[in-house]
Amino acid sequence: MGIFDLTSEQQKAFNRLKKAYKDCEKTGIFFYNNYGSLGAVDKNKIDGYGDETISSFKNELIYDDSRRLNTISIANEWADDTHYFHLTKKG
Repeated sequence: MGIFDLTSEQQKAFNRLKKAYKDCEKTGIFFYNNYGSLGAVDKNKIDGYGDETISSFKNELIYDDSRRLNTISIANEWADDTHYFHLTKKG
């Protein structure tokens, strides 16, 4: 097994997560990432997300407190710079 391989139980759980994500998209949920939190809104009401540098929508709402809405914490995030995976003794 390689360091990025999942156990069979972990792979099954991850596959369920992928399916749930696709099911959410099919129902019209628009997902956005806000500094490591995955947010969900109704795509019929909100169809884009960005900052002031990529603002291009006719109707916009600035809401800095959106992390309190339908969000879950997701994995750490990073931008374009180099990052490292920290290995355990098993890694």
